[in-house]
Amino acid sequence: MAVSWLNPLTWPIEPWVLLGVELTAILYLWGAHRRIHLASSNRWRVVAFWSGLGVILVAVDTPLETLARQLFWAHMTQHLLLIMVAAPLLVLAAPWLQIWRGLPLSIRRPIARTIVKHPALRMPRRAFAWLSAPVGAFIISTANLWFWHWPTAYDLTLRNHLVHHLEHGLFLGLGILFWAQVIDQHPFHARLSSLSRAVYVFLGTIQAWALAAVLAFATAPYYAYGLLPSRPGSISALTDQQFGAGIMWVPGSITFSIVFLACLYLWFRDEDARARAFAPQHAGVLK
Repeated sequence: MAVSWLNPLTWPIEPWVLLGVELTAILYLWGAHRRIHLASSNRWRVVAFWSGLGVILVAVDTPLETLARQLFWAHMTQHLLLIMVAAPLLVLAAPWLQIWRGLPLSIRRPIARTIVKHPALRMPRRAFAWLSAPVGAFIISTANLWFWHWPTAYDLTLRNHLVHHLEHGLFLGLGILFWAQVIDQHPFHARLSSLSRAVYVFLGTIQAWALAAVLAFATAPYYAYGLLPSRPGSISALTDQQFGAGIMWVPGSITFSIVFLACLYLWFRDEDARARAFAPQHAGVLK
């Protein structure tokens, strides 16, 4: 049966992805089951959560998954959806405490006690503390992006479906880690100041552009797509790679740009508030 966007019955279904999304949705709903109504200030977080899950399904449980095995630009679109759309939406939604509350108390308590207090997990706790800090999160997310676009690793994802799932899982998970440094997750606040967040996002943009430039200005295709006898649309493997680089360069910059401008706006707002607070004190001193 030919795969068609118009017929969901022909779509490739990734059972583990579907199970993960369903389990997350159930825990999220169960964690909120005692709430009679939703405060209007939180409704946009709910929308962000369900939109994030929807984007994950679009990325890996639609014909885009089939197309990604034939075209580099389709595979790049998957990466873009996971890192630059689903991840920031889930960070914006801040669903973690609600999902955690969805677990039975008999499970939550021993898990929390083990994670927080067990001596054998001392080193993993320290490693997580470093990785969840801004510098660690930036280094690991950047290294992960570049590693999976190394031809040897990239081609392995095309041959091994389990590795392909691992790649997508890391893109989503480390994407969440990256965006958590600049987007507050109620009731927690990111550690960086508004200006530092803008710098952080700018540096993230530069490293992504650098990778896109490497792909765009290549004189030969890097990946196994070049070995295929033909591709949908009859485009060459090099054109396919350059098109994928363009997707990473232009649409991939949209989220960076939105968050960067938001961080600058918050910085200007904070600086203006400080100036207004300082002005009466300064005027009093002059009198």
